[in-house]
Amino acid sequence: MKFSINWLNEYVDVKLTPQELSDRLTMAGLEVDAVSYDFAFLDTVVLGKIEECAKHPNADKLQLCKVNIGTGELKDVVCGAPNAKAGMQVAMAQVGTTLPNGLTLKATKIRGEKSEGMLCSATELGLYEDHSGILDLAFDLPLGTSLSEALGLNSATLEVDLTPNRVDCASILGIAREVAAIQGAEMTKPAIATKFDNENPALHQATSVTVEAKDHCPRYAARLVKNVKIKPSPQWLQSCLLSVGLRPINN
Repeated sequence: MKFSINWLNEYVDVKLTPQELSDRLTMAGLEVDAVSYDFAFLDTVVLGKIEECAKHPNADKLQLCKVNIGTGELKDVVCGAPNAKAGMQVAMAQVGTTLPNGLTLKATKIRGEKSEGMLCSATELGLYEDHSGILDLAFDLPLGTSLSEALGLNSATLEVDLTPNRVDCASILGIAREVAAIQGAEMTKPAIATKFDNENPALHQATSVTVEAKDHCPRYAARLVKNVKIKPSPQWLQSCLLSVGLRPINN
């Protein structure tokens, strides 16, 4: 079972440090295998805004971008992404960032033009597979905010080796219940706002369930879901999945 402190905090106010939490969980019978900071490299990848975009004078497929990262000085970045344009909020990896592929960024010149960082795609940051271009972000946060903070990936991740008798902790809520008990704190359960119209005649015309062996199946529940559109999951859910090593695909 893997969980991040940020995700856990949605259900219980964690007052222990990651190491203290690891020790207390282990003493409670939930052996913690690892405490990691998988997205620490995103601390130097920041929210930026492309203020200007111009064609590179010495390369057909490259653009010269001037990027505002909130320091008061625009950064020059050479970018080859087809979707880069002025006004776009982007993820800019600053000089000194080490990307998941092992590349450490340095100030350099590309085809004779200065480049002081890198505008990144989701694939280059190891978030999920998307080769269509650089990330097109829409966070209501100050420029210069780290991507780790914007995505909620700036906390430790703990991995618990569950024994067969502790299936009650095979979920974030299960871990939150355990942590609440350890701290003597309250656990906040997620609110469920969905309303079901069980008496709608259209529902019963569309589908029905008949239990023919009530001694073997005393209750069977079904729900009809219509008008589903495949699209990206909301950012909060993507961040939760990313924090535990899962790559979001769609809703």
